[in-house]
Amino acid sequence: MAETSDTDYKGASARLVKALDRLEASVRGLSNRMRETAKAHEEAQRLASDRNRLAGELDRAVARADRLDGTSELVSKKLDEAISTVRAVLES
Repeated sequence: MAETSDTDYKGASARLVKALDRLEASVRGLSNRMRETAKAHEEAQRLASDRNRLAGELDRAVARADRLDGTSELVSKKLDEAISTVRAVLES
């Protein structure tokens, strides 16, 4: 009977070791996945931050382009007036 108990104990011990090994491997895998998820989350935050910065830069560039267009139109009108004035003086 002692041999059976000893064999049962060794079998149970071996199963426990295998189960603990599987649990450890599973925890390692979960830890790796969690680490990768955290990295992906950080990258997503960086990308969102970059996107917000770039959107702000684009808004400022568009506003500047609009101001330049307005200034260009004003300068063009003033040049047309000046040319008309010079022509009028030359014709008289």
